[in-house]
Amino acid sequence: MLRPLLERLRSWWAVEDPEDRIEGGDGPYLDPAYNGRYTAERRLGQLSEAAEEHERRSDGD
Repeated sequence: MLRPLLERLRSWWAVEDPEDRIEGGDGPYLDPAYNGRYTAERRLGQLSEAAEEHERRSDGD
């Protein structure tokens, strides 16, 4: 009883060409979790560079 229901849901949810799920706008699709991590890592790098620049300026005074 449960198996036919699951098969029906799978067939309803399935896409003939799996690439159709990935294709989207003009650019590549990236996982939002990955995007957030990449953005956070990039921001941390920027903050680190800014802190180093601040230290260099305050050492020069």
